[in-house]
Amino acid sequence: MTQRALAWLWAGVLLACAALLVSQLRQADFWDTRITALLPASDQDSLVQQADGQLSVAFEHRFVILISGPQPVADAKALQQSLRDAGLSAEPLTNRPDQALSAYRYGLLSDDLAAADNPQWLKRALTRLLLPGGSEALAQDPFGILDSWLGERFGASLTLREGVPTLQQGDQLWALVSGELTGSPYQMATQKKLTSALADFHAQHPQAQLLRSGLIFHAAAGAAQAQREMSSLGLASLLGLCVLFWLVFRRLRTLALLLVPVACGLLLALPLTGLIFGGLNLLTLVFGVSIIGIAVDYALHLQCQRELVAAQPGRSFWSALLLGLLSTLIAYLVQLITPMPGLRQMACFAALGLLGAWLTVRLWLARWPLSVHPATARSAAIIAPLRLASGQRWPWILLALLLLAALALSVGRLQFNTSLRQLNPSPAHLIEEQQQVQSSLQQPSGSRYLLVSAADQQSLLQRLERLDPALQRLQATGELSAYQHPARQLPSLQRQQQNRRELRARYRQLLPQLRAASGLPERLQTQALAALDEAPLLQPTQWLRSPAGAADAALWLGAQPQGEWVAVVALGDVTAAGEAVLQQLAQADDVLYHDRVSALSAQLARLAHSMASWLVAAVVLLALLLCWRFRGAAWRALLPPLGAVLLTLGCLSLTGGVGLFHLLGLLLVLGIGLDAGIFSAQEPDSEAAWLAISLSCASSLLAFGLLAFSATPALHFLGLTCLLGLAFTWALVPFARARRLDHSR
Repeated sequence: MTQRALAWLWAGVLLACAALLVSQLRQADFWDTRITALLPASDQDSLVQQADGQLSVAFEHRFVILISGPQPVADAKALQQSLRDAGLSAEPLTNRPDQALSAYRYGLLSDDLAAADNPQWLKRALTRLLLPGGSEALAQDPFGILDSWLGERFGASLTLREGVPTLQQGDQLWALVSGELTGSPYQMATQKKLTSALADFHAQHPQAQLLRSGLIFHAAAGAAQAQREMSSLGLASLLGLCVLFWLVFRRLRTLALLLVPVACGLLLALPLTGLIFGGLNLLTLVFGVSIIGIAVDYALHLQCQRELVAAQPGRSFWSALLLGLLSTLIAYLVQLITPMPGLRQMACFAALGLLGAWLTVRLWLARWPLSVHPATARSAAIIAPLRLASGQRWPWILLALLLLAALALSVGRLQFNTSLRQLNPSPAHLIEEQQQVQSSLQQPSGSRYLLVSAADQQSLLQRLERLDPALQRLQATGELSAYQHPARQLPSLQRQQQNRRELRARYRQLLPQLRAASGLPERLQTQALAALDEAPLLQPTQWLRSPAGAADAALWLGAQPQGEWVAVVALGDVTAAGEAVLQQLAQADDVLYHDRVSALSAQLARLAHSMASWLVAAVVLLALLLCWRFRGAAWRALLPPLGAVLLTLGCLSLTGGVGLFHLLGLLLVLGIGLDAGIFSAQEPDSEAAWLAISLSCASSLLAFGLLAFSATPALHFLGLTCLLGLAFTWALVPFARARRLDHSR
């Protein structure tokens, strides 16, 4: 097949990709905003994986908003209605299970009421009679059993005002709006609805103060941040490239030609990556915009070669360009072996983009008419002296000292940073708001939990009840901020029957005294005793299937294949002393303690070590390839990338260690540096190659280095590594192009 036919075939492929991309962009779920897509798959046992999955599903669809201001109750009603109109929440204003537990109140007895003596019970009943409708409530619940239970389980400070749960904190009253999303929190359409609803609410209620808690708020903030950075950093990179290329080439036609490979690379990468992975993460797109800096390299080398050397490059030039592509692809495609879907998606996107750019240069740009301007030759002449002349030994001595110092720092001080901050792009104020809400409502975060198992469901509830005193002590002493498990709202049948026996004894002792003190008719006493005897017991199935029991259903793992029943005790923040107590509780065979944050940190540590191993493997493989290709001149090709990697590691060892995304950045430095090294080895005396390498490093710095200013931690670490590494790469190229020092060339 002729090159002309291949060029038309490539045009057909790009047209098909354009059609595919148009159809994909019409899909509502094509864009993915999950930062968790970067997380590795869990390597825990199946029970822990089941608990993690069930907790994640439960927490990611729920949200809570606390409202304070001049009229918090009215504002809460207005906001809830606005959210419902937007199709965001299907949950009523109150989430207290008064109605769901009403029929089963006689099996529920709070610890405070159980510990109270008879005079206190009688005083409580007489006080309730003075309230509106108190006499009518005598037959149903004369001593306020259900109210006492709800106050103890859901917080005495949480009270209903006009049907809205409210929380009093000092002089400030907060109204609570809670709900469950009808759509995915990661869908941009759902996030836009929420953002719009809250913006409208703020416009109509400017004095209202909101505290937000829920995954959708973090997902929306991350998506908005990714979109801002994609626009700002991508635009800054593009403008910087245009200015740089205009200064060197001075032809609008040349600038347009240089950007054609970039556009074609993106056109190939976007739809095919989306097709392979079933969608595209916004972080992948932000990262992918940075391939501008590499994709333009091939066009730069071709343009400089045609303007300064020959209109039609020879076979050696194309072989060097192909070797540059292959070495860069190796550096990228190493990421495909990682267990992190987000990194695999980024690697696939970058590899396809670079392949598309290279094919465009090879099949199209080489055939298009050449446009020359004298400024290009002047630029080459200006930077041509930036090389080492023979006999200059002090730069080599300085370089050797720097490399030795970097090696010593890397060996002596370099540590792996496994902090999950690398994966958390949420703004600090949003994290603080969530912590305030969880602290005010005593909600566990679910990042730590106990797994409790038993032979059957009633034995499981009884086991949870036996754990409760220890957990209460931890909470009372401040060692544990909050905890939740199903047995707090769902007592075992054994506990319910015990509570009913206690209530029956109290009724027989106190109802006659209450009737005598209040003057109520004798039939009300009979009705109260009859209601107690006829009341049903609360079964697990009934409670967990009710709307009020939805939160407990998330903590109920149920029967397992081995025949045991398992439930989760969700835990809040815990001190070191509290964690030691939890570890002691977990020494029992039927209790397991799991810290999701620590487990993920350990996974990141293992992944970082694995990535470091593959980085070393890539270096070895590429070194062998280049030694075979360039023989004695292989050091010229290896010095820029390997020296840059070593110097960057030395710098990072002074700034807090190396994390997963630092290593990813080092892979990119290796790939980009190899391109510079290969042309240095292929044509060490070529001014065209030196100009192209300099423009390539500058464009890559604009693309990747700008990521150092990203507010997304993962991209910031990657960008900082590339900023350092690419600067070192360019600084080392003059050494790779140096004239011989000691008869070596």
